[in-house]
Amino acid sequence: MPVRPIGSTRVILSLFLILFLGTADNQVLSPLLPSIRTDLGRASYEMGFLFSVYSLVAGLSVLLWGPISDAFGRKSCLIAGLLLFSAGSVTSLSARTFFALLTGRAITGLGASMLSLNSLSFAADFFPYSARGWAMGSILSSYFAALILGVPIGSLVGDRLGWNAVFGLVACAGLCLMVTAWILLPNLGERTKARIPRIAILQGSGNYLNYLKARRTFGSIAGGFFASAGTMGFLAFLGVWLHDDFGISARQTGLVFLASGAAAFIASPFAGSLSDRIGKRTQFIGSSIFLAILLLLLPHMKWGIPLFGLFFSISLTAAFRQGPLEALLSEVVPASQRGSFLALKNSFSQLGIGLASILSGLLFEWSGYGAVCLLCSAANVAAVAAVFWAVRGQKL
Repeated sequence: MPVRPIGSTRVILSLFLILFLGTADNQVLSPLLPSIRTDLGRASYEMGFLFSVYSLVAGLSVLLWGPISDAFGRKSCLIAGLLLFSAGSVTSLSARTFFALLTGRAITGLGASMLSLNSLSFAADFFPYSARGWAMGSILSSYFAALILGVPIGSLVGDRLGWNAVFGLVACAGLCLMVTAWILLPNLGERTKARIPRIAILQGSGNYLNYLKARRTFGSIAGGFFASAGTMGFLAFLGVWLHDDFGISARQTGLVFLASGAAAFIASPFAGSLSDRIGKRTQFIGSSIFLAILLLLLPHMKWGIPLFGLFFSISLTAAFRQGPLEALLSEVVPASQRGSFLALKNSFSQLGIGLASILSGLLFEWSGYGAVCLLCSAANVAAVAAVFWAVRGQKL
């Protein structure tokens, strides 16, 4: 069994809670949109800007945070990210105009990009590669926990106290996590004489160009791009497909996500442990191919137990590949460059999500949900090809 460092539990707990908060904050926005639209007197299509400004700012700013993370250390940047994240939530809490709320979401996106980048970089620095699959799987199970716990709690608070109160709750949680992160997370040789940001940024920019030229790093980035695209596209239009084809309500659609999310949450740490034994690359490739096959079956299912079973399997398969993928990608560059590389990978993953959402919308309009699933299946196969090409001949 892989050796796990002393203090593993408190590190996992702290990083889990940080990613849980960052994920829940974005997911809970969806059920709040009707109230926001009414209170601020805006059109329905304008509500989409609240998501796009968040993703755009997060995807671009992470390129800045990567070199800074390598220069100043993960723990310091996590605490700074929580402060910025909380400031954005306070701005959203006090927003009385749509522009003010957009500003709050942009600031929150700035902080959230720091949280995602530095949580995974900290885990990669702290855990040896032999135990990193388990660690990443445990931490990334926060994504599924946010879906089954964070969203219902946020929705309840919004119904009782108003949508502004949800952002107030998030801000308080962010400030509390600043304290727990300071206490629970060890110092991983944080720089006492960090380079000035300008030098760090310039060096990081040079690294970005090198990452796009080298087969090992470019293939890994492409793998993350296609894997994110292959997951988001079919999820974005699952609810619309269920509503249009079967007349399924939002509450019933939520049951699908609840059941599958709970299973993935439980399975994710075990999936990571398995990858430490059989190999991260092997498990990622096998899970991605299986996921591609399941996606081809999905549009042919009818509402009922078989559909629940298939979506349950899809969620489990996604959980079995996510931890190994992140562990694998964290090892393709030296630790001193890990922040910069993961920043570029995260930026391309955001790009993959955005492009998949746009293409899926067009395909859904033109040809239906089957075309969407075909696109996402192909994207998962492309992710396999990219990762295999990047790390062929290496034991990872």
